[in-house]
Amino acid sequence: SRWVRRERRPVRCARAAMAGEPMMLLAAGLRMQRAHYLLGYRGPAYPSVPMLSEPNPPAIEGTIDDVAAKHPELTPALYNDVKACEKCGKPCAATMASCNACGSSLGHLPVSKSENVFSAFLLGVQKAKKGFPYTISLRRQTSDVLIFDDMLALCPCHLNGISAKYYIPDWRFLLTDPPLALALLDTMEAELWAATQAFLQNSGFRSKVFKGDWTDEQLRSKIIRSFNMPPSQFQLHIQWLLPPLVPFQHYMSEIHNHFHEDRAFPLAYVRKLLELNEPYPVEKTTPVLDIVQHFSDRVDYKKMWREFYEKAVQDSLELANWSAEDFQYVVADGKAYGVELKDGVVGLGPPAPDADLKALQEQDKVAFQNYGRPYTEAGKPTGTYTPMPVQPKLGPGGYEEWPGVAKAWGLQSVL
Repeated sequence: SRWVRRERRPVRCARAAMAGEPMMLLAAGLRMQRAHYLLGYRGPAYPSVPMLSEPNPPAIEGTIDDVAAKHPELTPALYNDVKACEKCGKPCAATMASCNACGSSLGHLPVSKSENVFSAFLLGVQKAKKGFPYTISLRRQTSDVLIFDDMLALCPCHLNGISAKYYIPDWRFLLTDPPLALALLDTMEAELWAATQAFLQNSGFRSKVFKGDWTDEQLRSKIIRSFNMPPSQFQLHIQWLLPPLVPFQHYMSEIHNHFHEDRAFPLAYVRKLLELNEPYPVEKTTPVLDIVQHFSDRVDYKKMWREFYEKAVQDSLELANWSAEDFQYVVADGKAYGVELKDGVVGLGPPAPDADLKALQEQDKVAFQNYGRPYTEAGKPTGTYTPMPVQPKLGPGGYEEWPGVAKAWGLQSVL
């Protein structure tokens, strides 16, 4: 990749990845092997937190292609470089070895273009080229930040916060103006925390999701905050996850299939770089590991990533409040079994060879996510459009210029 120069290491086996205590604590004091996960939720309706009730219309009729045709100067900001999964169709970051939605291999696929969904959200574009609406599960918007539920949520509270003022393709460009970048991150984090309050103030959600009693500030300290590089959507966004991760996704993190080293960049790491106040010249093709190496004598990415990853897994373990009785199966080594409870341990019951793991994982995602809540009578997510659309132009009212982006991303000629 032009952004990350070396090959990603293969996913480790479950036992090798799970250092330390081999058991995890669930609800009611039950214990379970960390190499296993619960699947097939069948408990009562999981507590949900409705998105903002704002039935806003689209600001732009048509598609991203229509915007590009009318405003060609915006074209570089309207599309992503991706690998489109052959199995499920998800556009994934160009350096991903496997799809982070269905797990299918991406290594043999060419890099292609996809619609920049986050640009569509900010502009209020009506629909995708395939016809589905570009509605969002809105949590908060100001003139600086747009916050919404992640469509591929890894936990019941998984938000994305994006800059609603600037077109910034990814976190590398924050280094072109460190003081301005730190101020922007301060604003984004404050707004994301404000959006999180809807979850924390919901007593049903809080008591069901979290194991034990935690103060708001304790929970705040456990929020998983990072950037991906390269991102699947080229518009600066903070990944904001309040653990615990749902069972399958927690297992995926245990085997190092989430928060990948050299792709996940902890927000704390990026802040440390910015606090040095040393502007760094960034081009579109600047390898992110060149940046890591440049600052490595003062900020150790490897150390900070390891601490970030280990804390994310540990915090998910500490908060996990999943009740084994709410699930149909325990999965071990890719095979489903009935749930067997014995001596306080969740073990493997009779084999369930007919269980469709991927279908059950999708059902569980729909049961636990807060994306698009409340659902329709047919059980489908709802959504709306931005109440404060960015105008399709560069400059005041549209995308404002961020230092270094215009030239690097091919926007210079129209500014």
